[in-house]
Amino acid sequence: MDVFIVIALVAVVVLLAELLLPTGGVLAALGALGLVAAGVVALTAESDSGASDWAGPALITLGLLSIVSFYFVTRKVVAAHRDEPVRTGYEGLLGARAEARTSLDPDGQVWIEGALWWARLSGDGGPLRPGDRVTVEAVDGLTLIVRPEPPADVPAEEGAG
Repeated sequence: MDVFIVIALVAVVVLLAELLLPTGGVLAALGALGLVAAGVVALTAESDSGASDWAGPALITLGLLSIVSFYFVTRKVVAAHRDEPVRTGYEGLLGARAEARTSLDPDGQVWIEGALWWARLSGDGGPLRPGDRVTVEAVDGLTLIVRPEPPADVPAEEGAG
C-alpha cells in the first residue's frame, strides 16, 4: 500500500472525528492539512499502479475545499456565539410591552406576545383601563408584575421659568 493512501485515510478519519467530537475545529484543520499532505506525497511518489498521477491533485483539491469549508463554517459559528443569547421563558418577558385587556386595579389581565396573562400593577401605578400600555417588570409565578407606560400622545413637560 502506498504511503499517501495511509495518510489520506488517517486524514479522512480525523475529519470524521471532528463531526463527533467537540474539538472546536482543530481536527478539521488537521484533517484538511492531512489531505493536502497526502496529495503532495502522492505527487512525489513513484507508484507502480499510476494512481498517484490522479490521486495527488484530487487529494490536494479535496484538502483545499475542506480548508475553505472549514473557514466559512467557523466564521458562522463564531458569529452565532457572539450574538446575544436567546432568552426564553419568563426572561423573554422582562421589559416587554403589553396591553391591558381588563382594568388593572391592581390585578387584571394583559395581552402580551399573543397570549393573555394575569398581571398585577407594581406599587408605583394607579388603576389602568383596558387598552393602556404596560411594561413587564417581573414575573411572580404565572402573574406578571407590570408598571404603566406614559401615554405616547402626551407632550413632554417644559420647565416653568
